[in-house]
Amino acid sequence: MTDPITVTTQAELDAAIAAGARVIDIRSEPGSYITVRACDSTTVTAYDSATVTAYDSATVTAYDSATVTACDSATVTACDSATVTACDSATVRAYGSATVTARPRVAVHCHSRRATIVGGGVIIDHTQEPTDPDAWCAYHGIEVADGVATVYKAVGDNWISPHGTSYAPGTLPEAADWRDDNDCGGGLHFSPSPAEATAYHREATRWLAVGVSVADLRPILGDTPKCKAPRVATPCRPVTIDGDPIEVQS
Repeated sequence: MTDPITVTTQAELDAAIAAGARVIDIRSEPGSYITVRACDSTTVTAYDSATVTAYDSATVTAYDSATVTACDSATVTACDSATVTACDSATVRAYGSATVTARPRVAVHCHSRRATIVGGGVIIDHTQEPTDPDAWCAYHGIEVADGVATVYKAVGDNWISPHGTSYAPGTLPEAADWRDDNDCGGGLHFSPSPAEATAYHREATRWLAVGVSVADLRPILGDTPKCKAPRVATPCRPVTIDGDPIEVQS
């Protein structure tokens, strides 16, 4: 199991990347500047009031009030009230109440009507997500086979979600409170990727791929993409935060 490495300084970040860490959480003190450069398949996340500059092909996800400056071909996903300034050929994905200042060649994927985007970036509007289950799966590139969509859940060490449902490997969870609509609540909730699932469980240490019947799937509109369903159709399977299958000891 890959546990996140928490760093608070530039030296700690550099050491974690040099050691081959796959998942790194930046929680630096306000006023402490940290630079992230391309680091292969490492997942870097900035929390709280962290200030980060991303260069090269680095990928950073910013939560809370984190501030990220993206240059070169860096990619930043901004959630909550995060602030991003992007230039060169950087790419930004804006969720929640994120604020993005973009220069002309920057592609900004806007996923929230509450996001603020200024400057001359190229804005790609994702705020009109489809509500049809098949169209939603296609829109998010979700794998569908024999009418079953593969979606993801972020959980803790005990395989339990923040709302108390167990997603232990091999099980088939079912919701006792199913409500057939496109609103949050009333069902089991899932995301198109493990990283997006983590937006709903910041302290997650484990991730699962599950199969959900497309006929049962209901997209939940707004902010970071997610959907819900009354039950899991194929057993829960452990994966890494990148979605790669893994084996765990029972």
